[in-house]
Amino acid sequence: MAEINLHPDDEVLSTLEMAKEMGKAILILSLFEVMFYGAYLSGETLFPLFCGIPLGLILFAMIWQTLMHVLGFGKMVRNGNEIVLRTPNSGKRRPSILDPLGRVFTVPIARAAMRSADRDGDGMLSFDELLEQLEVESKSEYEELREQFEKYDEDGDGLISPSELESFISHSDDNWAEEDTSNWWSSGED
Repeated sequence: MAEINLHPDDEVLSTLEMAKEMGKAILILSLFEVMFYGAYLSGETLFPLFCGIPLGLILFAMIWQTLMHVLGFGKMVRNGNEIVLRTPNSGKRRPSILDPLGRVFTVPIARAAMRSADRDGDGMLSFDELLEQLEVESKSEYEELREQFEKYDEDGDGLISPSELESFISHSDDNWAEEDTSNWWSSGED
């Protein structure tokens, strides 16, 4: 089986922890499902049935994810206050037919943001102008912003032009699983 892509904030749950966490939610949802079905059987209306169908689909999805974990096709992890199933495809963005449409909306918004941040009116965005706009407070934020700025600045002249911004948006993809694994992802086995 392929390696499962984990986020640094992920806390891998054991099967017992997963059963405890998911079991509570599945039990509560099952009780509501039974109550909706009982109300449907005792009444003349379809309303409880229509309420129970989405609940049943949620239950099915939760049970499916639990089975994926138990059978070894994924790992249940706690990430903040949510429980997520991570699989070998986690974090890999699949191309969509609507991707170009997203860029159509993104480019004008990015241009408008760039115009508002451009203090000297030269049509280019310098790192100092970006710092003024974002009010960076810590050294780590500064370093992260510097790294992102250098990604946008394709020609290395210290300025981001509108064409560089459009090029970055149109060629970027959100595939976090294929980034540098040395500092972002772990196998989850310590």
